[in-house]
Amino acid sequence: MQNDYEAMGKESITRLLFRYSLPATVGMVVAATYNVVDTIFIGRLGSEAIAALSVAFPIQMILGAIGVGVGVGSASLISRSLGAGNNRDAEKAVGQVVSLALAFGSIIALASYYYLRPLLIMVGASPEILGYTEEYTSVITTWSVVFFLIMSLNNVVRAEGSPLFSMKIMIGSSLLNIALDPIFIFTLGMEIQGAAVATVLAKSAGAFILLLHFLSGKSNLALLPVNMIPDWYIIKNIFKIGFPSMLRLFSKNMSLTVTNIILAGFGHIPIAAMGLFFRLQMLIIMPVVGFSQGLLPVIGYNYGAEKGSRIRETVIKGFTISTVFITLLTLAVYISPSTFLGFFTSEPELLAMGTYSMRIMMVMLPLIGIQVVSTVFFQAIGKAAPSLFLSLLREVMLFIPLLLILSSYSGLLGVWVARPVSDMLAFIITFAMVSRELKNQNIPLRPYVPYEEVI
Repeated sequence: MQNDYEAMGKESITRLLFRYSLPATVGMVVAATYNVVDTIFIGRLGSEAIAALSVAFPIQMILGAIGVGVGVGSASLISRSLGAGNNRDAEKAVGQVVSLALAFGSIIALASYYYLRPLLIMVGASPEILGYTEEYTSVITTWSVVFFLIMSLNNVVRAEGSPLFSMKIMIGSSLLNIALDPIFIFTLGMEIQGAAVATVLAKSAGAFILLLHFLSGKSNLALLPVNMIPDWYIIKNIFKIGFPSMLRLFSKNMSLTVTNIILAGFGHIPIAAMGLFFRLQMLIIMPVVGFSQGLLPVIGYNYGAEKGSRIRETVIKGFTISTVFITLLTLAVYISPSTFLGFFTSEPELLAMGTYSMRIMMVMLPLIGIQVVSTVFFQAIGKAAPSLFLSLLREVMLFIPLLLILSSYSGLLGVWVARPVSDMLAFIITFAMVSRELKNQNIPLRPYVPYEEVI
């Protein structure tokens, strides 16, 4: 059953969600846990190191945006191609993914060699944290190709029908990262740069195993040199669907950068507090992102096979599960934020500001689940325009204007309040869009039941 992609059109939706989404969810939980543990280790170096990590985070998100964008775009193309019986395009997409990863990795490494320090200053690295930030980011950007490979190929593996293998790669890479962190940070005395080295080594191991999977004949889709030659038709289709995911992460990167620039005027403590919020928010949301990635091949295959009722069932169950999951985790953190923050720092000022700001910013967090699933729905059915709009909606169209307006009137309080207000508005617009699209496809969320059947 592991590689039987045809089961996506026959097997029960509940079993498919368990089969495809659970491995991706577990993988994302472990990945998010690694980010948290990474920050815990770095937190032992002081609030300046946490603030430096917060400023470096947008740079990492740029790498993530590219990798996820290529991965989601290729996964959607592969799923729809397999559903329509077109294995040729599906296999070509694998070669294009590797070529794109190598190209982007080379460009990022070269650009960071010349422009990294000015870029870090531009995104909010003050003199007190610039050294830490540069030490960490220089390692990540130099070896960015391994980030692109592991993130993009993981999506391809899920799309071809091997979600458990994808999960094992994510878990193994994250656990290796956690094991290497204390060795490089403390034992070898490399401090914050050691955290970056540990991350690169762990991602390299995962990327190497994924490449072997496609080269060894174990995959349904072989990685052939001839398919690595640029095919602009395939590349266009990958970016047509993957660009919204890329843009969504770029927009989050933009909003975090603007936030850090504003917070820099209040010192490094607010920057550190925002960085801790993003880490805990990732721990809450990343499992749902993994869950939604498991939905993509199921929706994409059934869309290609024109099975509307199965699409409806997948979307409804996706909405329900993601919302319940985020709500439970949000409540746990909301009730006692100081308990979770205590894992990262013992500095009273940072604990106080983090506890206060986090309770404000998390009020509307449960609404994000439906936004994540809705974006994946549009990507899975090949609708680029609404995916693009939703990718910009929450962070760029709503959060940044609210951030600028509210912070100018209310200072730090305005920064914290801008987050829940943008979450609420984004939810209203997103739900309306996905409901309308389903209705246009003759698969509304509430299927029509004749009056005679009701009575």
